[in-house]
Amino acid sequence: MRNRNFENLIDSFFFGYNPVNVRTRLQEVPSNEYEVNYTKDGAYCFFEVPGFNKTNLKVEFENGVIEIEGKRNYKVEGEEKTKTISHRFRIGEGYDSSLLEATVEDGILTLFVPNLKKPEPKKRISLL
Repeated sequence: MRNRNFENLIDSFFFGYNPVNVRTRLQEVPSNEYEVNYTKDGAYCFFEVPGFNKTNLKVEFENGVIEIEGKRNYKVEGEEKTKTISHRFRIGEGYDSSLLEATVEDGILTLFVPNLKKPEPKKRISLL
């Protein structure tokens, strides 16, 4: 059972500027595989990525969509196996991609998404 309050928090931070249903955007990310912590500057998103590191994990941002992909090979009882992950979710337009940060350590991918700066309203400038 999903926590509606948590979904509302995610919706208000990531999707407050675009009214698409949060379940549609996060449908590929099971709720037990991520956590979001909010600060005054933005949000820290934590994703479980066991066995992945910066060499076999890719995080990209384009057109308001964050995409997380990874592929790793491992052996189980001498048999070669492949594990892949792929998550996509929309955070909306207007974010500066140079301000997004991602790190991976101990099987946890941490993604920092800064708050979206709202455009300032039109202002009349006095002539001197």
